[in-house]
Amino acid sequence: MEPEAAGNQDQSIKSYQPGTGALITLVVVAMFNVMGGAAVSPALPAMGEAFPHASETAISLVITLPPLAVAISGLFMGALADRVGKARTLILSLVVFTACGLSGLFLPTLESLLVVRFIMGVAIAGIAAASAALAAEYYDEERRAKVYGWQSAASGVSVLVLETGGGFLALLGWRAPFWVYLAGLVGLVLALLFVREPSRIHASQVHGAKLANVTGAAATALAVSLIVAFASQTISYLVPSKMPYLITAFGESSAVTGLFLGGFGLANIAGSLASAPLQARIDRSTLVSGCFALLAAGCAFMAAAFGMWAILAGAVLIGIGTGCVTPVLMNWVASTSTPNNSGKRMGVLATACNLGQFSCTLLSGGILALGGAHSTVFAVAGAIALAGAVAVALTRRFVDDVR
Repeated sequence: MEPEAAGNQDQSIKSYQPGTGALITLVVVAMFNVMGGAAVSPALPAMGEAFPHASETAISLVITLPPLAVAISGLFMGALADRVGKARTLILSLVVFTACGLSGLFLPTLESLLVVRFIMGVAIAGIAAASAALAAEYYDEERRAKVYGWQSAASGVSVLVLETGGGFLALLGWRAPFWVYLAGLVGLVLALLFVREPSRIHASQVHGAKLANVTGAAATALAVSLIVAFASQTISYLVPSKMPYLITAFGESSAVTGLFLGGFGLANIAGSLASAPLQARIDRSTLVSGCFALLAAGCAFMAAAFGMWAILAGAVLIGIGTGCVTPVLMNWVASTSTPNNSGKRMGVLATACNLGQFSCTLLSGGILALGGAHSTVFAVAGAIALAGAVAVALTRRFVDDVR
């Protein structure tokens, strides 16, 4: 009886195919990828009052440590997913994410809070790598394009909701925004109910000949996609970090900044949702090059700053370009991966994106240190985006052929 039961269990694992529940789970957990900072950033001023002896830099680590941890641990968590299983890694990461997030409700010192925030960042890396790798193995290229677009849009919705909701919760005290991490329990329950390790048969059907042939061209494609991801995220994060200074120069209030950031977020969501239909109709090289052209145009509007309308137009263009290109890159990386390395590849993609966010500070800080203005920062970023658009267009045969 026992051998027969074991055989039936093995057959169940082999025949598993994802359903609607698994799809909903992968979209929901994608919302947690941005919860390292957006959820609690409105509470930073009150947190500074609660820890009066801590510097502003130390307080800001509460929101900067999680993405730093993602950048450091992305490859490791992806490798763990490949070794022990993507579903197991996702579930374990959700447990750690939820526990660390809610610990902000009671931890007594800033030091202990920072340690836990770094650990939570490692868990976010696991969620990002495992969920993207599961999508890579669950679905074929056309379906993946839609799933990655929905995941990217979900992240954008999460930022909008969390920044707004976190602001209201912060009125109740600096610890109140940490209640949003109860959402991790929802993702955990969904993952336990609906997510399973991809079946060997199903994975073979999805990946096809790649299981037997991982080419050097695929490795080069990964490198190119990482560069594109790094550059696009660097440019994208100039909007929330430097656009407020342009708005202030026109004498407008922080309320206007909030509205413009909301427009940027909505544009990002729109670009994410448009990505899959565009991938079905346009060559990858044309789409990536076009997205970089949008980034360049958006930066040009920001650099010129003819008026408030130009700043808003720039934010919208950058939002659409970033939202559209991210699912394209995820699908490209997935198309060049196998069940044995999809976790590592998605993990290193998460690393590239988060490093891009950090390099935004280095780029802008360096230009400003040399005497440049905030408009100069966007001018330089626009030149980088334009160079990227041209480079992708010139290598279109390689970009389109490698899958």
